[in-house]
Amino acid sequence: MKHPVTRTLSQLALATSIASLLACSDSSDSNSGAEPPQGPDAPATFSAQVYRTDGGIPHIVADDWASLGYGTGYAAAEDHYCEQARNILKFRAQLSENFGVGVGNDNLHSDLFIALQVADGLYDAEIDPEFDALFAGYAAGFNRYTRDNGDSISDPACADANWIPTVTADDIRRIHLTPAFLPNVGFMIAQGTPPVPVASADTGDNTIIGSTRSAPTVAVQPAEQQQLAGWIHDIHNPYDKGSNGAAIGREMSADDHGLLFTNPHLDWGSFDFRMYGLHQIIPGVTNMLGANQAQRANVGFGTNGDVAWTNTVSQGVFFAFFRLQLVPGNPTSYIVDGEVREMTPVPVTIKVKDAEGVISDYNHTGYKSHIGWVAGGPLAWTSEKADTIASADEGARGFQGGALAMSRATNVRELKGIIDKYANFPSTNVIAADSAGETLYGDLAPTANWTDEQLVECNLFGPIYDGSTSACEWGTDPDSAAPGLLGASKQPYLYRYDYVTNSNDSYWLANPAEPIPPAPMVKGDSGTERTMRTRAGLMMIEARRHGSDGLPGTTFDLDSLIARSLNNDSGAAMLLGDGLVQLCRDNPSVELDGETVNVSAACDVLAAWDRTANLESRGAHLFREIMRTVTGNYDGRNIPPNINVLVPFDANDPLATPRGLDSEDNPDVLLALATAVRDLNDRGIALDAQLGELQGVTRNGQFIPLHGGEEIEGVFNKMSFDPVDGRYPEVTGSSASWVMAAHVAGDDTRVKGLTAFSQSSDPTSEHYSDLTQRFSDKDLPEIPFLLADVQAQATSSMTLEEGEDDCVGDGWQQFSAPGVSDEASCREFFQRAYNNRITGFVED
Repeated sequence: MKHPVTRTLSQLALATSIASLLACSDSSDSNSGAEPPQGPDAPATFSAQVYRTDGGIPHIVADDWASLGYGTGYAAAEDHYCEQARNILKFRAQLSENFGVGVGNDNLHSDLFIALQVADGLYDAEIDPEFDALFAGYAAGFNRYTRDNGDSISDPACADANWIPTVTADDIRRIHLTPAFLPNVGFMIAQGTPPVPVASADTGDNTIIGSTRSAPTVAVQPAEQQQLAGWIHDIHNPYDKGSNGAAIGREMSADDHGLLFTNPHLDWGSFDFRMYGLHQIIPGVTNMLGANQAQRANVGFGTNGDVAWTNTVSQGVFFAFFRLQLVPGNPTSYIVDGEVREMTPVPVTIKVKDAEGVISDYNHTGYKSHIGWVAGGPLAWTSEKADTIASADEGARGFQGGALAMSRATNVRELKGIIDKYANFPSTNVIAADSAGETLYGDLAPTANWTDEQLVECNLFGPIYDGSTSACEWGTDPDSAAPGLLGASKQPYLYRYDYVTNSNDSYWLANPAEPIPPAPMVKGDSGTERTMRTRAGLMMIEARRHGSDGLPGTTFDLDSLIARSLNNDSGAAMLLGDGLVQLCRDNPSVELDGETVNVSAACDVLAAWDRTANLESRGAHLFREIMRTVTGNYDGRNIPPNINVLVPFDANDPLATPRGLDSEDNPDVLLALATAVRDLNDRGIALDAQLGELQGVTRNGQFIPLHGGEEIEGVFNKMSFDPVDGRYPEVTGSSASWVMAAHVAGDDTRVKGLTAFSQSSDPTSEHYSDLTQRFSDKDLPEIPFLLADVQAQATSSMTLEEGEDDCVGDGWQQFSAPGVSDEASCREFFQRAYNNRITGFVED
């Protein structure tokens, strides 16, 4: 349905937006010069066309960056209005003011963390004027949606809510400039409080107390190690984070162009990591199709037609805690190299609503060492020691040239040079392909610049290191993107014309034909066993190369890449299945907890199972429960050490080893088999039930079955489920999110993709579950790349405009800004804003 062309003036936020645009007046690509037409023919300051294609993917088309943001903000509000509105309050540190301190003080900790970042100046960084304009437009577009629809919001999450904010450009800036990792430890920063009132220690003039180290840093004691193990696992557990990236080069592509498959595995329950598919076009300037977190205003990864890229979580070291030795009597003073240093206090005040609805001030002071924020919570700040956080974050570099340069990259080598310069991908690998059929893998993320010796000698426990000596601090190389980061020349990478891939293992085996030489230890291990999911992905590509996967030929095209990537083969079953069946047949009865369990029926089920995690698969859940039980508390994704194998790991044969379950000596596996059979029988779940009957999600009362499997099963299409009443009815961990395949070929670029959890978080939206069903069906919609194709395939289109005409009559009274006091000054305001639009790239 065609939306009527309308022009409506924003409220106060529009003034903020336009003020941001005026700050970009030095643009060499602005439309400065002749005055724009005035009066009835005055052009709109914001003007965007929003098309929707199959599955609700929004395509935003505009002639300038502010208008591009305007259309994007409106489209995002259509799909995530309540979630984004609440998210704005989060980045204003206003959750406690509106909703109370939250369960476990979650809101309070979030607010204090954000308030501390504001007070510390994190959000004051200068950024590209294109992004200033984009963020300003995004805020105006979101507010436009509020004015158009605020009285008729149907999403129960915020229908009739009184807390919907008027969004500003600064709100959107904060979302984008918050480092990706730091919020994971935000609750610890919020709890970083000295144990006793700060007293002045008699340390003279902060001169040397000892020679170089007066005493070693307070060690981590065994009892503390046990206590800390759990939260270390939760904070930095790479095994629950997963993504797949596979880039196919011209040697394995059906037509010599590059292909890319992407599937970040992210937490379905967190809006912070919810992916959102979108397409942004300024004709003749930029064309980026892909996805980003739903809270963000730009395409983060995807394709520009010349190159396509995706990311997977890296195994590199990107954060650490340094244990500080405190000065006796003063817990905010600490000793480094025998010299006293003072922590920097950062006082903040937030608003908190109590249980009776009374709002009052809450005062707090956070502390920083010369390394970073001082932590509290699980890392107790005592009179003897405190732990301070070092983070190898991406900073603002992505918005200071990095992201725009990447969107203009023409091949993978140029792309790598940009990432080397800016190091703007936080804690992730990059996998890319270009239109000439070359591929790139690189662990190019900002990484702690430790030598191998430092990494070992300075470690106290887990991610806790010695903070009493500068000899343990991160170094800086001549080619480091920022102080403390590993230099670009030390980062591992690989170019290939056949393929590269990564599934969250370290860099070593992006392609078995060319293992990457050892890099510094902070980048992960080398020459070691690969995980079952990594091996499944590599075997999938190798089977295509050798024509042994049941499909014709030996190359990939868009459809075969999707089909193979979603084949749901169980890597663990391929490696262990035959031995498991034989073990079962040789032991039809198993003694378990004083009773005899007959497992003979399970033997037939496992033998008949197709060894996939597809909807129609019978026996996949039985294998999952066996693996879940035998792994126990093992955190790894490799074959668990308590499974005895016939062929051990061989670094010269990393795809095929280790393999073969020993059917004669595997007591833990036998007990796990009996446990799985007993538990499934007790729950009334048939051993040969179809997987699609057991796992999925329920949307508006409708159960949607979902294919895919857990890390422990080695399924490339990772989906995380925990059993509930014998089923796996809801996704409970990191799982498929933005699933995309791109054929990178300039104007002939083709893309198929979907958000596995669908485009909208609003249960009343038509796009709340449609793509989830499409994912269940393995039916990825075609997403048009060229503007003409977008227009031809659009299922809806909307024209959005806003500008000087909205000043007419009393319109100017809907907002306030310096110098605006009547209709004439309002028009002048919009005229200046129009003259300072950014229609191209602002060159240095």
